[in-house]
Amino acid sequence: MVADLADRIHVLNYGEFVAEGPPDTVLSDPRVAEVYLGTRPLG
Repeated sequence: MVADLADRIHVLNYGEFVAEGPPDTVLSDPRVAEVYLGTRPLG
């Protein structure tokens, strides 16, 4: 839902910067997935 409404997204984890940019870029960032989904990227 946020990706449909926002031009840019800023992601923080306990006040620490994780990622920032256009929704497609931020949502595909492996660090964002790790922080919010608890998964580590493959590879």
